[in-house]
Amino acid sequence: MDKYKETFETWDKLAGLYQEKFMHLDLYDDTYDLFCNELEPHAALLEIGCGPGNIAAYLLKKMPELKIDANDISPNMIGLAQLNNPSAHCYVMDSRDISQIEKKFDGIVAGFCIPYLSVPDTRQLVKDCNNLLNENGVLYISFVEGNPGDSGYKAGSTGDRTYFYYHEWKVLEEMMKKDNFEILHLIHKSYKRNDGSEELHSIAIAKKPKHSD
Repeated sequence: MDKYKETFETWDKLAGLYQEKFMHLDLYDDTYDLFCNELEPHAALLEIGCGPGNIAAYLLKKMPELKIDANDISPNMIGLAQLNNPSAHCYVMDSRDISQIEKKFDGIVAGFCIPYLSVPDTRQLVKDCNNLLNENGVLYISFVEGNPGDSGYKAGSTGDRTYFYYHEWKVLEEMMKKDNFEILHLIHKSYKRNDGSEELHSIAIAKKPKHSD
């Protein structure tokens, strides 16, 4: 089976479990606050790979006037996201297809989306985000730092698998700078997994400057 297809099917199957685990996780709240500090109250936002809408819910609680479009490959995730965020527009879309979106945004959130995208597809995502942002638009992107060579299938307690990609900040930074993003913040978080091991989770917040190409 195609790596992406199996991963997408797993996320769709485990949407409810994912919501139970992450809907109220507060580890990244301070990074969402930094993102919000760069936005106007009525900003138009796009969230890519929104899952059950946990990030959107936090953003809307902090800034209720935000206009949020949120997408995810999983119909079950989108069902939950819409229930959790009635004011948002939630719809099914593959993150690799966001170039088809015909509107512009003041901010884009890709919370732990690229751990499920290869390096070439991540490069395209960054490029697409640049094209979808207005001048001075802000990009929030989070990932798990590690050696891309260690990428591979991971199975959870249910036995269902996802294909997980590690990314190096220096490579992602190069991608972002190539598209003229100005890096505003890089934050590292230590995340404890169920087995007691720890991962380095990284969050980058960047701005598309005026008159970028």
